[in-house]
Amino acid sequence: MAVTSGLSLSPNFQVKPARSLWTPSWPHLMGMVAFVWLVLIKGLPLLRDPDTHWHITVGNWILQHAAVPRVDTYSYTFTGHPWIAKEWLSQVFLATAYDLGGWGGVVVLAAAAVGVTFALLLRLLLRDLTPFPAVLFTVAAFAMTSIHLLARPHVLAFPFMLWWVAGLVRAVEERRAPKPVLLIAMLLWANLHGGFTLGLLLTGAMALDALVGARDGAERRTLFIAWTKFGVAAFLVACVTPYGPESMLVTFRIFGLGDALSLISEWKSPNFQELPTQELVLLIALYVAFSRGLKLPLVRLLIVIGLTHLFLRYVRNVELLAMLVPLVIAPVLARQWPSLRPNAEASGRLAALARPAGHGLVALCVALSALLVGGMVHSGVITAFEATTPAAALKFAREAGLTKERVFNHYGYGGYLIESGIPTFIDGRGELFGGKFIKRYVDVAYLNGKPHLEDVLNEYHVKWTLLSKDLPANKLLAHLPGWHLAYSDDLAMIFVRDR
Repeated sequence: MAVTSGLSLSPNFQVKPARSLWTPSWPHLMGMVAFVWLVLIKGLPLLRDPDTHWHITVGNWILQHAAVPRVDTYSYTFTGHPWIAKEWLSQVFLATAYDLGGWGGVVVLAAAAVGVTFALLLRLLLRDLTPFPAVLFTVAAFAMTSIHLLARPHVLAFPFMLWWVAGLVRAVEERRAPKPVLLIAMLLWANLHGGFTLGLLLTGAMALDALVGARDGAERRTLFIAWTKFGVAAFLVACVTPYGPESMLVTFRIFGLGDALSLISEWKSPNFQELPTQELVLLIALYVAFSRGLKLPLVRLLIVIGLTHLFLRYVRNVELLAMLVPLVIAPVLARQWPSLRPNAEASGRLAALARPAGHGLVALCVALSALLVGGMVHSGVITAFEATTPAAALKFAREAGLTKERVFNHYGYGGYLIESGIPTFIDGRGELFGGKFIKRYVDVAYLNGKPHLEDVLNEYHVKWTLLSKDLPANKLLAHLPGWHLAYSDDLAMIFVRDR
C-alpha cells in the first residue's frame, strides 16, 4: 500500500513536564556527550581546517571597522577584486570567541554549536518516533557528520538549518503553510552560512509535497496561496544581509568552478576506503529500507535521493544527508509503522528519558562544563592544528625579511598566512580565485605539465615559496636555476630566489 503525505497521527503528542529538577533526558545527554567529547580531544578535529584562520581574521576586521569587506585585501594575486564575506555573522562569532579565549574559545563555541545541534535533532525526532529509533538516527547522524565537524561557519548554522527544515516538514504534516516565526531561522541562516540557498530550494520541494498530498482542489488552492506567500517572504528575508541578494549568487560562483571544484578536498566525492563509518551507515540504512519495505511519498523520496546525490557528489554535504533525511522521513515512518509512534502514556526508563531534562540538572551540567572549558582555556592546552600552521617556517621567513616579498604558498597554508598578515598567492576562498586559477595552481604545484612552475613564479614576481614538504613542486625548485633551499623541517620547506 502506498504511503502518502499528510497529517501525522501523533501531532497532538506532547511530552510531559520534567518530573523533578534532576530528571535526565535523551536530547540533553546527547548534547552533553557531543560537547564534552569534542572539547576533551583538544580541539581536534574542530581545528584541523585551515580556513578557520582566515574566518577569524575577517571577523576581527568586521569588528574593528564596523563594516563588511567588499573587495579582496588578503591576497596579492586578486587584491582589489570584488569579494564578500557572505558568512560575516559566523566570522564575527568566531573572532569574538578567539579574542576571549584563544583557540580554546573557538573550540568551545564550535563544540557548543554541535552539542545544541544534535540535542535539537533528537528532540525534533522524538516528536514523531519512540526513543530507540530517534536515538539511533541521531547517533548515526553524529557518526556520519563527524568528518565535517569543524570550527567553521557551517557548524554555527546547523541549529537553524534543523529548525528551518523541521518547520517545513511540520507544516506539510499539519496541512498548512509554515509559521511566520520560522522566518527568523532563515534570517540567521542567511547571515551565518551560504547553505541557506538549499533551505530556499527545500521550501519549494516541501510546498510541492503539500500540494500533492492535499485532500481536494479547495485545500490545494488554499495551500498554494499560503505556501507562495511564505516562499516569497523567505526569499525576501534571505536578502536581509549586508550584501542583499548577492550572498545567494556566491553559491552559483562556487558551483561555477567546474572541474577545479573536485581539486578541493571537501568538494570531492567521498572515498569510502577512508570513510568506512559513512559507508557502513549507508549500507545499514539501505538494508533496513529494503528489508522492511519502506515506502515514501514521491516528493520526499526525491528529496532523499537529492540529498544522497549531494553527499555522493561532494563529501562536504554529509550533514545534509545525515541530519535532514531523518527529519523528512520520520513522520512517514510513524504512519507506516504505528509501533514507532511516541506514546504519551508510555512508562519505563526509555520513555521517561524522552521527556525534557530537569532545570536543575541542566544548570549543573552547564556549570560543570563552564569549569571544564574554563580550565582548559586558561591552561592553554588547546592550540592550533600543527599541519596547517607552519609556525617555525614562518618565523624563519620573518627573521630573513622574506615576508615583505611575494610568496608562492601551499593552499593549506593560506589561512595561516592571512592570519599572520601576509598576502597569499592562493587560499581557501575559491569563489574569489575562480576555477581557472585554482586548476592552474594545482597543475603547477603538483607538476602536472603546463604551465611550468618557473613561468608562474616569474609572472607573479614571486621571491620565495612556502610549501608543504611533500609537495612535488619542491623537487623541481631544488634544481631550478636561480633558486635555493633556505629552510626545511618536518612540515614545510622554503625556497628563495637568488638576488
